[in-house]
Amino acid sequence: MAVERGSRVKLEFTATYPDGELFDTSSRSVAAEHGVEADKRFRPIVLEIGAEPSIPSLQTGLLGLAAGDRTQIEVPHEELRLTYDREEFEEMVGEPASEGLAVHALTGLIGEVVAHDETSVTLDFDPERSGETLTFDVEVLEIE
Repeated sequence: MAVERGSRVKLEFTATYPDGELFDTSSRSVAAEHGVEADKRFRPIVLEIGAEPSIPSLQTGLLGLAAGDRTQIEVPHEELRLTYDREEFEEMVGEPASEGLAVHALTGLIGEVVAHDETSVTLDFDPERSGETLTFDVEVLEIE
């Protein structure tokens, strides 16, 4: 079975910047190798291909892969800006959206509200590295 639109894909990943700095990983040992002590759950992630919000390059790069496949996928930093429905966002975080608000994602990443209006909220998960490209090293574990 290959990854296609609508697939739920479980994967291990490590994302780094061009200088080798770690952005995020699903592996505690990789984080330790990079000297990162994070208060997060280190575990594989599950993505639904085609669901929103999404990182388009990551989802596209997974298409056609099979369980056990490994690959590298380049992701422009701009795709780390994810937009959420404002009502759902505020219900999820328990407070009104405001620029600069820090939000902890389930993965342990901290996003910052960079824009909002009456209907949507946009988070950036690393605004200090804007304009850089990340490399995601991924391994597909399961496909549903």
